[in-house]
Amino acid sequence: MKTTLKTFLELIRIKQSIGSLLLILPCFFAIALIYKTNANLDFSKIIFTTILFTIGAFLTRSAGCIINDLLDKNFDKKVERTKNRPLASQKISSKMALFFLAILLFLSLIILLQFNYQTIVGGFVALGLITTYPLMKRITYFPQIFLGITFNFGIIMAGLALNSSINFGLIILYLACISWTLLYDTVYGFQDIEDDLRIGIKSSSIIFSKKNSNNPKKSLYKISVITTLFFIMLGVYEELSLSYFLVIIFSGFLVLYKILKCDLKKPEKCLKFFKENLWFGLVFLTAILCS
Repeated sequence: MKTTLKTFLELIRIKQSIGSLLLILPCFFAIALIYKTNANLDFSKIIFTTILFTIGAFLTRSAGCIINDLLDKNFDKKVERTKNRPLASQKISSKMALFFLAILLFLSLIILLQFNYQTIVGGFVALGLITTYPLMKRITYFPQIFLGITFNFGIIMAGLALNSSINFGLIILYLACISWTLLYDTVYGFQDIEDDLRIGIKSSSIIFSKKNSNNPKKSLYKISVITTLFFIMLGVYEELSLSYFLVIIFSGFLVLYKILKCDLKKPEKCLKFFKENLWFGLVFLTAILCS
């Protein structure tokens, strides 16, 4: 039993909590933005929604890890970074993984049923995105964009949960976070670029390296600028305070500096950049709250 529990915790990446945190942050962005622009919302509803979204994000990210590993186990065992994952290394059977997945999805459904029907429909759309995302690396060189669409869908869910609708501000926020995810996950993908090329997996890391063989960072700089511009556009549309714009512009320059200093040929540096995006996210959340 102890071994099974340990393997299950490995399967849902319990030690790599950065994934869950980067998943829940966009939800917090949206909730904070909605509360700022809707004075009629009951604060207790905001707290209740935040708690449920936090639990839901952990459950769905855990389920997503299992779905990803079930679909990619034959790829994972050929990649140095992922070869020891439970399914790839056969520490756990696919049948047992499916059993754990069913439990997580059931618990996620219980959370989802606490919301209105619009959010419930959105939840099933999100499940479709989570299920199809692992297949994208077989089809397109930009699976990171699809990850951004999937990973930040909580923004749409928050709008449906609190307003039963999606306004233009949330759409701008969604696009900003998709661009942000493309940036940090592309850098993350440079860890596996040699293995991915060998086994035929596609990624934006590979296409940027081919496009700018001398300096793949050129594409990363452009994405960083686009991300910052989206966040500035959000501030203009929502009429946020000057402090918001100062924080966003400062963060934008800091990200450019971090890209400049990151050695894309060293996996540990790519992972470090990826993890540092948690702090960028927290800074952005603070900027909204203080505005």
